[in-house]
Amino acid sequence: MCDAAIQILADEGARGLTHRKVEQQAGLPDGTTSSYFPTRSALLRATAERVADLDAGDFEAVMQRCAPSETTTTETTLSLLAEMVMRSATGPGLDRSRARYELAFHAHRDEVLQAAIENAISGFVALSEQAVTQLQTGPIDRPLVEKQARAVTTFINGVIVRQVFGHPGVNDAEELTQLLQALVAGVAASHHVNVRF
Repeated sequence: MCDAAIQILADEGARGLTHRKVEQQAGLPDGTTSSYFPTRSALLRATAERVADLDAGDFEAVMQRCAPSETTTTETTLSLLAEMVMRSATGPGLDRSRARYELAFHAHRDEVLQAAIENAISGFVALSEQAVTQLQTGPIDRPLVEKQARAVTTFINGVIVRQVFGHPGVNDAEELTQLLQALVAGVAASHHVNVRF
């Protein structure tokens, strides 16, 4: 039901989300959605949690690909993060991005919905922090890492917003990786710190 709700949010926006439309989208009998989610708020909250769970799965996949291996060279978290962002520009990834923004617009009116959105954001920030920490030379400067991660997440959010509105601005993961590297290096330079790529 939540996957059906994600699709409706992507196609029609939050105003189009109803129990009946979820049932039609999922091929369920009338009344099924309301028996699980009695109110529209409950449906929105459950859908936000589903989006957060799907995002967490993506984050976990990136973390596993970055795990050290004896037989392969570890890809940088930054490049894998860029790949993940570019996947969100098409198909189910784009639908989820659109649904995420629809949910975010409603989150300021609903504390539980806000918590689900913040949970997804926390996972993204943690992944960004890992990405920039991996690029540090010498002792880890936590304030610098946090500033770089903030810059990365803010920039990526802008890229995803453009994707949602059909104006990507970035052609592929390689280009996005280069832009993120330049951003991270620029923030590091303002602290007189070098990074390695």
